[in-house]
Amino acid sequence: MGGKTILRCLCVILILLANLSILAEGGEDEFYSKMKINPIKGNKKAPDFSLKDLNGKEVEIRQFKGKVVFLNFWATWCGPCKEEMPGMEALHQQLKEKNFVMLTISVDYEGIKPVQEFINKHRYTFPVLLDPKGETLDLFEVKGIPTTFLIDKKGKMAGKAIGPRDWKSIEVESLLNLLIEKK
Repeated sequence: MGGKTILRCLCVILILLANLSILAEGGEDEFYSKMKINPIKGNKKAPDFSLKDLNGKEVEIRQFKGKVVFLNFWATWCGPCKEEMPGMEALHQQLKEKNFVMLTISVDYEGIKPVQEFINKHRYTFPVLLDPKGETLDLFEVKGIPTTFLIDKKGKMAGKAIGPRDWKSIEVESLLNLLIEKK
């Protein structure tokens, strides 16, 4: 290994150790703060909804109880939404084998065609649900997109992020792993 590679490995190890120390101190709120995600307190249950995916299959959020749900609202015409999607895809690939599911809800009013073309063009593999009437926006009280909710394994709202994020950061991975491991 070259000197730069060793230095990079040491930096990654130091960041992981810092994040582990935050976890050891029960600092879940630290991760929310670092990522500018608003924690949702008070055991608020995620609203139930049912939407069709790109294959026409009906998907209900309650079928994911027992998994951490990453729920993202977006549209093909939204620049900041498109900006965060490569990180979301990487996160989906990394965590899909765990008790984790990424759901995205397209609020494109033009329906399936532009959404399907966009997803195919960029080769995204995370599940996409369609809500051309924007009904789930009201259910979740979404005022703008992108907006992302983190829902714990019990179906309770854990956090809300308004605006784009780097979803492939170590802090995000640490927080999601913490939620996945939580009983």
